[in-house]
Amino acid sequence: MSTRARLVVAILWIVSLVGVASIVHAQAPRMVPLASPVVVSGNDLGFRVEGHVGNRPAGVLVVRVGGEWVIPTTQNGWVLSASR
Repeated sequence: MSTRARLVVAILWIVSLVGVASIVHAQAPRMVPLASPVVVSGNDLGFRVEGHVGNRPAGVLVVRVGGEWVIPTTQNGWVLSASR
């Protein structure tokens, strides 16, 4: 395969990736944020609702530490939240 043919194939591949990425991005549901987050909770474990995706609540799991709601982490420092 000549250098020119490889260049054409590479350009077409990149254009197809950009096209697919734009279609996928357009299909992704968006979170509509709440004016102020609400914590739905038990005694020390809760879910902080930060918005809605469609008609489903979206947010993070939180724990109560010293009267304050915080996002938990694991021993190796991973934050247990997809949005953080």
